Amino acid sequence: MSRKSLDLTLEILKSLDRAHSREDILRAIMPRLNAFGIEYIISAMIPQKRLPARTQKNFIILENTSDEWNRLYFSKGYMYSDPVVQATLLSTTGFRWADIEAAAPLDARSRQVMGEAREFGLGDGFTVPLATLEEERGGLTFAGPKLDISPAQRGVLTLLASYVVGQTLLIDNGPNERRMGLTPRERESLQWAAEGKTDWEIGELMGISRHGVDFHLRSARVKLGCVTRTQAVAEGFRRGLIV
Repeated sequence: MSRKSLDLTLEILKSLDRAHSREDILRAIMPRLNAFGIEYIISAMIPQKRLPARTQKNFIILENTSDEWNRLYFSKGYMYSDPVVQATLLSTTGFRWADIEAAAPLDARSRQVMGEAREFGLGDGFTVPLATLEEERGGLTFAGPKLDISPAQRGVLTLLASYVVGQTLLIDNGPNERRMGLTPRERESLQWAAEGKTDWEIGELMGISRHGVDFHLRSARVKLGCVTRTQAVAEGFRRGLIV
C-alpha cells in the first residue's frame, strides 16, 4: 500500500472511531469515497439456508441504497439469483463486478438482477468477501454508476470494508469493556500480516510453525474485538500497534 493510500486509510479509520451510529459511519466515509465514483455501500451476511424476504433483511449490516431498490430486491428474491452474492461465497479476495461476467456468461435471471441494479445507479462495484471466526460468510460492496479505482485503492477499500463492518457491529452491541493489550509475538505476527505475508512466510520470519502463526493471529483478533484478519490489521493501525 502506498504512503498516500495509507494516509487516506488512517484518516478514514480515525473518523470511523468517532462514529456512534450507522448514519455517523456513512457520513464519515461517503464524502471520501465519492472521488472513486462510489455512491453506495451494501454490507450483509449471507444466510446459509433459503429464507423468506422479510427474514433476509435481518442479515443487512449497513447500506444506503434507495428504499425502492430494497423493496424490489427482496420482493423478487434476488439474493439467491444475484451473481455478486454467488461470487462472494466463492471468493476470498475483493473483486470487481466486471470480473464476474468476464469469468463466465450470466444466465437470464442473473442478467435481470444486474440490469435492474443499473437502473438504480448500481452499475459497477467492488465487493470484499468477509468471514467470521464461525465461518459465516458475507461481504461489503462499494458501488456506483462507474467506479474509478486503482490497484492501490483496492487495498484501501479491502481494509476499510472489514473495519466498517466491525465498527457497525460494535455499535449494535453497545460499548465493550477495555480489551487486553497484545503480546510481542501477537504484535509481530500482525505486523507481518499487515505487510501481506502468508502464514508460512510469517512462520519463517518468526521461526515458528504455521500453526503458531495462526494461534497468535487468532489471539490478536480476539483481543482487538475483530472477526477477520483484515479488520485486526485495520484496528492495529488505528491503535498504533503496527506501523
